[in-house]
Amino acid sequence: MSGNGAYYSYSGVDIPFPGSNEIHLPPQQGGGCVTSGPFKSMSVNLGPVVGLFADSPHNPQSNGLGYNPRCLRRDISSVASASTSDRNTSDLIMDYSNIGDFQDTMQGDFAAGLIGVHTAGHYIVGGDPGGDIFTSPGDPFFFLHHAQIDRVWWIWQNQDLKNRQNAIAGTNTLNNSPPSNATTLADLIDLGVNAPGIPISSAMSTLGGPFCYIYL
Repeated sequence: MSGNGAYYSYSGVDIPFPGSNEIHLPPQQGGGCVTSGPFKSMSVNLGPVVGLFADSPHNPQSNGLGYNPRCLRRDISSVASASTSDRNTSDLIMDYSNIGDFQDTMQGDFAAGLIGVHTAGHYIVGGDPGGDIFTSPGDPFFFLHHAQIDRVWWIWQNQDLKNRQNAIAGTNTLNNSPPSNATTLADLIDLGVNAPGIPISSAMSTLGGPFCYIYL
């Protein structure tokens, strides 16, 4: 998956964003363009939307969707990786019996200084676009990380499939900002031009809906 970026001096990362209750991740030894492995010459074309680096070229469109080629950047973080330990992951699966507590812990309790395995996984590589919540799929590492997030949820479901298969909590906006309606199984997952929309109910089983897979 390639390694770190070249050293770049910057101030680090505030999670979830600068303001109250953020967690600061100090800069590590990277931050610049990835220098080794199969993705060292990769071009990132989307974003930035919420960028980490002052010298990143601004997107030519206000919505961040303009064509904006630049190098793949990473700052591999030992601080973030500590939050994705085997113990943290197994505790997440075993210690939470309802989906609300499970997903909130997975995301992170920022006010309590806890990053959570989902958020921490993104900042293991950080950089651009890995550290940009809106364009992080532009780093190939994203797909390994989110496959593991899906796997952890699948394992959690299978501890009590009858009660957890269709368990759902939260609202239709990230961190309920702005405030929105409670999410239901009938709500649509809309990926725009990337794929046809499907109701959430069709995505609650790895064997149902458009899927047909299990994890080993």
